[in-house]
Amino acid sequence: MELREQCMNRTMELLSAQGLKFTMNDLAKDLHVSKKTLYKVFDSKEEMLLAIAEDCFATIKQSEREVLEDGDLPLIQKIKRLIIVLPEQYKNLNWYLMEEVAERYPKVYAYIRKRMENDWEPTLQLLEEGMAQGVLKSTNIYVFKGMVEGCMEHFLISSELKEQKISYTDALEAMMNILLRGIVKEEYIDEVLNFEVTENEEAAV
Repeated sequence: MELREQCMNRTMELLSAQGLKFTMNDLAKDLHVSKKTLYKVFDSKEEMLLAIAEDCFATIKQSEREVLEDGDLPLIQKIKRLIIVLPEQYKNLNWYLMEEVAERYPKVYAYIRKRMENDWEPTLQLLEEGMAQGVLKSTNIYVFKGMVEGCMEHFLISSELKEQKISYTDALEAMMNILLRGIVKEEYIDEVLNFEVTENEEAAV
């Protein structure tokens, strides 16, 4: 494993364990390399955090492609997964650090916000398709998009969910269930609920 990848993997572990308190010196000691060597890989802590964010969104795009190409997934589930897809290696990351990231590392936070607000085309197309098929109610898809973005940003910078011990992934799941119940036609609601139950039962086997 290259040193760059080792740095990023260990940084994610440190972020989950102690937040942003760790230093580049701490990371160098953990990896048994000198600070000088570490700074040859990343110019600063902010540059390393930015690299992690870039890798996260690149992996999300790959996961989105897999969702779109999955012929077995019902349309509603494709919409849901496209919106809240999060690669496995990033699910345990402490996403509630974003408020501190915004304050201390604005370049990283700006990048994350930009990526969250862009690349919606496949999802918007599926929403249009759902309305054309009669699965979804007639809905202003841009208002729907704004609601999702607003919720996600609130989850990241609010301490409320963290205080209630609600994980970021659980919050995303609950958000999508609430929003989909609002736009899915009544006769298709069971598809949303039953698909989740079936998946959970299969995972338990």
